[in-house]
Parts: sequence; C-alpha cells; structure tokens
Amino acid sequence: MRQRGYTLLEVLVAAAIGAAVAVGLSGFFLATLRFGKETDAQVALQRQGTAIAEELGRRLRQADGSPKIEDPAAPPPIPSCLPLSTNDLVLVIANPDGSATCMYRDTSAPPLVVRCTRPTPTDPCEPVANLLSGSLVPLSATAWSASVITPCDAADGTCDESGVCSVPNQSCATVPGASVSFTLSDGTNAPATFGVTIVMSRH
Repeated sequence: MRQRGYTLLEVLVAAAIGAAVAVGLSGFFLATLRFGKETDAQVALQRQGTAIAEELGRRLRQADGSPKIEDPAAPPPIPSCLPLSTNDLVLVIANPDGSATCMYRDTSAPPLVVRCTRPTPTDPCEPVANLLSGSLVPLSATAWSASVITPCDAADGTCDESGVCSVPNQSCATVPGASVSFTLSDGTNAPATFGVTIVMSRH
C-alpha cells in the first residue's frame, strides 16, 4: 500500500505551529532571564544597603564623643569635614585619635555614599571610599539625610520648653547619637531606603 505524502497546506500549518511554539518559548526564556536579572539586582541592592547601615552603626558606636552634622549651605567657622563634593548634610564622627570620619552622599553623577577621614581640619579628607563599589550591579544613592538625636528623639518623643520628654524616662539632653537614612537605586527595581539610629548612654 502506497503511503500518502504531506500536502503543501499541511507543511505550512505545521511550520506555523512550530514557529508559534518557538516564539512562545523564546519569550518565556527572555522573561525568565529578565526576572532573574531584576532579582539579582534587588538582592545586590539589599545586601549593599545593609552593609552600609551596619558600617554606620559600628562607627557611631565606636565614636569618641557625640557625632556632629555639617551643612554645606551653612558651614561652621571651623569645619571638621567640609568642604566636600556634596550638597547634603555630612555626618561627622570623632575618632579616638582626634581625626574625623566623614560620611556623606557625593552628589556628583552618579551620586554615591562616601566615607573619608580628615586627620585635622586643614588636612585633605582621604582616602575617599565609595561604599557602593562592592555591589555586583551599578547602584546610586538617590537620597541621604543625617541628624544628631537624643534618647527622646529615638523614642519618637518631643521635648517641651523645659526640656522634658513626652516619653517617660527618656532624656532630652544631647548624647552621642545620630540617625541616618539613605535610599539606593539599581535603576531597574523600586528604590530601597535604609536607616540606622544609634543612641548611647552618657559615660
């Protein structure tokens, strides 16, 4: 018995089905690859932000005295860190050897979270360390804020005119403490904000 061959129409239909399946599979693989890259970027962002927050906390705990804030828009008469390449507030952490560690957001392009050390107010602030350099994906710092705080601030309280905190047993007196928050972006996923608040007791 002679076998019947495929007609041209059957061949065309089979080719069309095969092409549709191939397009669908390629789209699926591309979507999977894109999702994997976005996930990797988000993981890298979270890891880097957490590492920076941990470093900030460690340096604040080791500070020799109360941290300070310096404002480029209104620098103090004898700054410990300024001038620096930033328009944001600078966190100044005093070190036991008399030097100052300066933590800030370099507002050049792309904006970065930066640390440097100034031995004296007349010395250059160096070495300059980019705290985003260890990331597996390119990151930028889209926001930065820093402030010195008291135990009352840390407890979300307010101080009245007589210096009494609205939260019981919390002090309005200045103590070594600071609050820092910063936002990182990988350019793909939603930006993530990190923060650290350190308040230590008086010695």
